[in-house]
Amino acid sequence: MQQLVQLVQTFADESRLRILTLLLDSDATVSDIVTRLGLPQPRVSTHLAQLRKAGVVSVGTAGRQRVYRVDAARVKAVLDALQTLAPTTPRRSPQAIREVRRNTAMRQARTCYDHLAGIVGVQLLDAMLRRAWLEHDESQEKTRRFYRLTPHGTQALGDRGVDVVRAQKARRRLAFGCLDWTERREHLGGALGTAILEAMVAAGIIQRQPHTRTVVLLKPVMDWLDASSSGDADASGDSR
Repeated sequence: MQQLVQLVQTFADESRLRILTLLLDSDATVSDIVTRLGLPQPRVSTHLAQLRKAGVVSVGTAGRQRVYRVDAARVKAVLDALQTLAPTTPRRSPQAIREVRRNTAMRQARTCYDHLAGIVGVQLLDAMLRRAWLEHDESQEKTRRFYRLTPHGTQALGDRGVDVVRAQKARRRLAFGCLDWTERREHLGGALGTAILEAMVAAGIIQRQPHTRTVVLLKPVMDWLDASSSGDADASGDSR
């Protein structure tokens, strides 16, 4: 029972759960984790040490870098079990409730790991599905909703400066639904979500702020979706 309590305590921390979820997506260095989660490096190192002690994370080397990875079978089994115990209707945390009530800038648009979240992030995923740029990938595991790019979506995102090829070659999942902290609906996570955020920043649509996850919208995201350098049309053939 003592060992079980120690294992439960290992999972009983939001930052460690975020690190484990990230490592399930792909192996990562400390720098990768710091960049994608926005956590201080000392805290990441401390959490990794605890996870290694519990035997759910291991470390290897790639050149001069130390690369962390999870025991995917064990970690996924635990997270799946926790999901079954969680309420069927996702609940907002007290902090998220305050953000929603005040309708703050963080609720409107922010980063989640390294992709776009908040109201704008949810709207972005909805729009991409509506335009048939993405479709559900039923071949993937059922614990999370995965997506794949359609040929139309590949062309449309490429026209908007998204490095789709690099996203597809990344050592992580391409596209999946990430449950939004304030909206309790999905926004787009994965390598494609990262590539889209980078393209929006480069295009002057979004401006990232130092030391905060909140981002500033310089132009409407929907204008970026509607823009085209090659006469793009939606799946139904109507021009946008």
